[in-house]
Amino acid sequence: MNFLRLFRCLTVDACLVLALTGCVQKSVYLKQVQATDQLASQKTALEGQKGALEKDKAELNAQVADLNQQRKALEDNLSASKADNVKLLSTLDAKKGELNQRVAELTHENEDLSQKLRESQEAKDAEVQKLQATEQAKEAEIQKLKGTYDQLVGNLKDQINAGQVQITQLAGRLSVNMVDKILFNSGEASVKIEGEKVLLQVGAALKNIQDKAIRVEGHTDNVPIASTLQGRFPSNWELSTARATAVVRYLQDKAGIAPDHLIAAGYGEYRPIASNTTPEGRAQNRRIEIVLVPIESAAAPPAPATPTK
Repeated sequence: MNFLRLFRCLTVDACLVLALTGCVQKSVYLKQVQATDQLASQKTALEGQKGALEKDKAELNAQVADLNQQRKALEDNLSASKADNVKLLSTLDAKKGELNQRVAELTHENEDLSQKLRESQEAKDAEVQKLQATEQAKEAEIQKLKGTYDQLVGNLKDQINAGQVQITQLAGRLSVNMVDKILFNSGEASVKIEGEKVLLQVGAALKNIQDKAIRVEGHTDNVPIASTLQGRFPSNWELSTARATAVVRYLQDKAGIAPDHLIAAGYGEYRPIASNTTPEGRAQNRRIEIVLVPIESAAAPPAPATPTK
């Protein structure tokens, strides 16, 4: 402002000097003064514009600084995000590796399980086939025993009707139960003639059986051996065993049954099938049983019979 005033003063003074010297006309002077005022006004306007522009510039600089600060924050955030992304990608890669490894392990386990299931199914199928074959063999065996049973029943029909012989078939077990009096005289261990006929008929039915052992069991009641016979049979053990052995020898020698299929067993009074308190019960307990048993279990003792009251 002081500069403008000084400029005007200098301009006026210059005009005055020129006027005083008479070098210019008055009208020229006035024009010059008017031009000077216009210039001063323009300068003032320009200075105002300049101030406004400087104010705008300051505001723009402030906005630029704010934008720079925002950009810096964004760049920092971007850098942090990039670092997080790198870390996340690294974690994802590690997880991916773990998952791939687990998938491979599960695939291997699934293959192992599938193999085991196949092997288990094959084993199961083989077991089923084996069981079916066993069942078929048992069925064939039962049918074969049924034929032997029918033959024995036909051969011993009279003795069965007289109650002297009882024939039973249960699954794979066939037994012929004969009261002692049909085979032996009282206190004797020699097969009598009537008994020989019965044993020949039994032997005819059993002769062709190759897959069974024939166990001849001797049984007695609980009456002690008479004193007159104790020299030969000290107890019922010896009597039952001697009778079983006599039947075995007869089946071998007369009926032609292979000796390696024959077994003699004496049980004395210790496997009763009836009560020894009555004559009828004791008569049932004095018996010879011929039992067909599997060869591999031929040496196993039979289950004890339940006494009949």
